[in-house]
This record gives sequence, structure tokens and C-alpha cells, in this order.
Amino acid sequence: MEDGVRFAITEEELRAAYQLRYKVYVELMGKYKDKANHELKELRDEDDEHAKVVIAIKDGEAVGTLRLLWGGNMHFSPSIVEIYSLEPFLKKIEERQICVVERLMVDERHRGSSATLRMYKEVMQFVLKNEVEAVFLDCEPHQLNPYMKLGFRPFAKTCSYPGVGLAIPMVLISGDYQHLQSVGSPFALLASETDLEHYRYVNELHKIIDNNKIVISQAISDQAEFIRQIYADARLFENNNPKVFDSLTEDEVERVIEKSHIIECSLEDRIIAKNNAQKTMFVVLSGMVEVYREDKLLAVIYPGEVIGEVAYFLKRPRSANIIAATNDVRLLSLDEPSMSRLLKFEPVLANKILTNLCRVLCSRLIGGVETSDLRSN
Repeated sequence: MEDGVRFAITEEELRAAYQLRYKVYVELMGKYKDKANHELKELRDEDDEHAKVVIAIKDGEAVGTLRLLWGGNMHFSPSIVEIYSLEPFLKKIEERQICVVERLMVDERHRGSSATLRMYKEVMQFVLKNEVEAVFLDCEPHQLNPYMKLGFRPFAKTCSYPGVGLAIPMVLISGDYQHLQSVGSPFALLASETDLEHYRYVNELHKIIDNNKIVISQAISDQAEFIRQIYADARLFENNNPKVFDSLTEDEVERVIEKSHIIECSLEDRIIAKNNAQKTMFVVLSGMVEVYREDKLLAVIYPGEVIGEVAYFLKRPRSANIIAATNDVRLLSLDEPSMSRLLKFEPVLANKILTNLCRVLCSRLIGGVETSDLRSN
């Protein structure tokens, strides 16, 4: 196969994409074992009959792929409409004006390369050529900042995937040139404002997404208001358990929460899924969450406590499931790169954070719950 990034056309290219899915999802992540073809080492499903597949090839091998579901050559099933929260948009625009991006992956040897951005460039060129008004995807919390930089915005309540955990529906409004420019999206370079004048539904689509309060992002919020949102629930101070922000000054808190997000969860949302490889740490701001291994309840986590810290520090997959136990769960999702820089280059603040995390873990030990039984997440 010739090196480059393009829509897969030949059977060889499509097989290479399905085999890369198998390698990443089945072999590395342990997912979709019941749906995979283990003899051919391929992962595909019925949506691939109509999907468009983008593939990145390096040295003759597939190193990245994604799948594009376009309403111009398929009818969106009820499950797709539900998963990506398409219903309000389908009342405003036609299916042919909608695309869904999924099954994005890059071989672990090439993560951090330009492969992902180049694949999305192919998608956006397709979007502009076919006058697609809205592009949808579901992302995990650790992906929020990169996707927002591209121009996507969260707009609907969270959902959960088996083996993945929490996901946030996001949408990119193709004709919103002003927004693409304001966030510095590379997609703004693919067309001029004049080129996008034929997009007629920008204002109508804005009405759907502008009332989103499911995700509040520090990077685009007033700093004082964002901190107020963190402490909005008075119950955060009702228990005497150690908390990650104990003894931190206002300036120190601001540095810890750089590029973080406040995420609202629904009852029974799977916040963290066992065996997921991601390392995001969360601070519980309100509500309660429960920790399960198999079907056994191991612990209840209260406001002010941290979840996900062990996987972050030990760099190993999650070993338990964490579920929203109430309908008022709000989480502070800490940005992993920002936290890593802080711990590496700000030793005084890092010492305070690590001390507070130790106090949290010791409090759980005193409470009779072994750390190893809580989670490695």
C-alpha cells in the first residue's frame, strides 16, 4: 500500500483498517471480543457496509484509521440517533447534512504524530465538498481539550460505553467560521468565510447547543465563575474527609485546574470502566459515586474525594468500575498533561497535592477499605 492518508477504496486498504481496529480494540484494549473475526483478525460490523473509512499508511502499514458515517449514503439507525444525540438536529437539517466520526485510532507507535490531524483533514475536506452542516462524535473526558481546539463543542448529556466509561457528545458546526477562527482550529485554514456562505443553518444549530451546561470548560470560562462552579455545592464541605484542594491558596487552585472541565453525570453513568487504559483523575464535586469490581460494591466516594489517581500514578489500566450513584454527580476532570507539567516543574505545589492525595488514601485505610480493593483507576 502506498504511504499517505486517504479514504480507503481497495479491499486491501479496508482489510488493513479492520485489522488495525482489531489490534487496538481487541488485542490491546480487550474490547469487542464477541464481535471480532478472530480468524481474520478483523473488527467490522454492519455499519461498515455503508461507512467511509479513512486510513493512514506509513511504510506500507496502516498506522491510523477512522470511520465516517454520512447521512448522504445511509439512514441513521435509532441507536446511532440516540448515541450521538442527533434527534434535535434532524428536526432542523436533513440526514445528508450530517456526518458522524467514530472508530478513531492510531497505532501506539505513532501516537503523538500528525496522523490524527491528517485524517481529520480528509474528513473536513469531505464535509466541505458535500456541504455537511454538522459533524458529530463522542469523546472521553481526556479528549475534550484536543477536540475543542479543532472546533467541536459539547452539547448533550453524557453517556456510557461498556469497556470505555464516560463519553461526551460533541458537534462541529461546519459553517461557523467565526468559532473555528476563535479557537485556532486548523480547519479554518481549509476554507475562507466566503467559501462557507452556503451554510444556511448555523444560527438554527446554535440554538440547540448554546444552552449546554453539561460541560463547563476552564479554558473558555471566566476564571472566577469557574471556581464558583467548583464550590457551588455546599455539601462539598459537610464531611471532614481529606480533600485534594486542602490548604491550597486560590492561585494554587487555579494552577491545578488549568484546562480542566466540570462534567455533569446522570444516574448510573459509568464514569470509569474496568480495563480502560486512560489515566484521567477526577474530583467529585457533588453527589456520590460507587466503586464496583465485578458486581461487588467496594466503596462509596463522597464530594471532595478523588477518583482515578492510582492509574494516573502507576500508569496501568483501571481495575474497577465507578458508577454515578445519584443524579446530581458533578466531576472536575483534571487535564492530564497540565497535571503532569505541574508535578514535574512546580515542586512546592506538587508536594501539597501529593500530600493531600496521601491523606485521602490514608483516610480510606483508616475507614477499613484497602486501597488495592478500591481501584487501580
